[in-house]
Amino acid sequence: MSEVTTVNVTIEAALRTGTGKSYTRKLRTSGKIPAVLLENGKSTILELDPKLLPKAWKSGGRKFDLVLAGKTIAVKMQELQIDPCKRTAIHVDLMKA
Repeated sequence: MSEVTTVNVTIEAALRTGTGKSYTRKLRTSGKIPAVLLENGKSTILELDPKLLPKAWKSGGRKFDLVLAGKTIAVKMQELQIDPCKRTAIHVDLMKA
């Protein structure tokens, strides 16, 4: 039986200023992806660098630390959307852990 190792991954995020298809396409072109942080019935729209998402996805429980405006928040990936052709992340839904 294989053991799941917990890796402490930290990803920095910023509040997203724009919304809509045009803005998210420009965001992905610049190397970032849109994200949503869900907590207590409210959602906060974010943008983050997707480079460490696969490592966080494979770590135990899909949990990682999110640095937002200088504060560290423990979050869990609720859903990760993958581009079917490029096999890269295009959107992620996060929930406070």
